[in-house]
Amino acid sequence: MEFLIVFLILPIIVHTVSSISYMFFKKWFIAPLIVFSVLTILTFTTFGETFFFWVIIFTIFSIITSIMTTKKSERTCA
Repeated sequence: MEFLIVFLILPIIVHTVSSISYMFFKKWFIAPLIVFSVLTILTFTTFGETFFFWVIIFTIFSIITSIMTTKKSERTCA
């Protein structure tokens, strides 16, 4: 079950949250903060300490997605 969550569900959720949070807040760093906070809480309450590796990976993925959304938004507005 953890395999399905890590490789299918969480990437979709992280990408969606990153894109939508930039649209609402217009700040690229809000989504990575949300992702890091929520996944860190889930690490210690649900998954276990070994899941923290994935927290870092998904936070980096969120940063990349947020910055890409920022650049795309700037390009379409100009």
